[in-house]
Amino acid sequence: MDFEQIELLYALIPVAILWFFIHHKQSNLEALFAPEVLEKISLDKYGMRLKTRLKLLLLSIILILLALSQPTLDKGEVKIKKHLSDLVVAMDMSYSMLANDIYPSRFEFVKNKLLHSLDKINARRVAVLGFASQTFLVSPLTDDFSSLKFLIKNLRTDMVNLKGTDILNLLQAANELTGKTKSKQILLLTDGGDDDNFKEAVAYATKHNLQIFIFDVASKSGGSIRTENGLLKDPNGNIVHVKENPNIGTLATQTHGKYLKYSLNNNDLSNFIHTFNRHNNSKEVKINQKRQLFYYPLLLALVLLFFAFFSLPRKP
Repeated sequence: MDFEQIELLYALIPVAILWFFIHHKQSNLEALFAPEVLEKISLDKYGMRLKTRLKLLLLSIILILLALSQPTLDKGEVKIKKHLSDLVVAMDMSYSMLANDIYPSRFEFVKNKLLHSLDKINARRVAVLGFASQTFLVSPLTDDFSSLKFLIKNLRTDMVNLKGTDILNLLQAANELTGKTKSKQILLLTDGGDDDNFKEAVAYATKHNLQIFIFDVASKSGGSIRTENGLLKDPNGNIVHVKENPNIGTLATQTHGKYLKYSLNNNDLSNFIHTFNRHNNSKEVKINQKRQLFYYPLLLALVLLFFAFFSLPRKP
């Protein structure tokens, strides 16, 4: 048996001294306790001798200290696959993601795809960024996918309300988020924005070992943007038509990543994530499985406390 917090066992020494004192001293317990404490624990209506009650309390303290020290039993070693890089998922939340060429909109479509695909990201920490002309943090690196799904599910583009797409700013934020990790993977869920040239972004990604994977959610035909006042129009009164950006793929291919155009297949993003999971460096590590035993002394301590404070009175 091992103890995770073995230093807490040193607190048993003064408890043992107190036990010895109570057991061998027949009187003068008033020296140990304040009058109000002694009155509470020695009421005649409980029907239990004072020394017995004190011993039960001390036993409870001993058991609680044992529980807090976290006793464990070794269950042996198990091999697990540990990934050496984290994943940053970046969701495009610019105005163009409201385009209706994909039902109900590009943004809602890719958000649902991501929620469906998160379980494919095994044994890795994931962070989520939202970006448009600026970048903001949705979730830091975490392996708590339940919380991650909740945050993604409640994302709305009206939280940002920004036009334009700044890919370089996003890459800088992602690089800062992942810190000194050697291998950094970024999944961009985007319609590509409106930039024709990504040389600056590619140069930054190459310098900082950023491997970029792009899931493109813009149709070839493009679409319009519906607002509260109807379809979005330009200053000349013409309906704004948001097109795809075929140049976005170069950002993936030139950073040793991959590019995929969306489809109506429910598993396309899941399968895409699975493919670049294989690109991620990993190794097998051995960990010791341990069985926690703290609840046994804790349960017994609660039982003893119950009898110490709520014992039935003796019959006269």
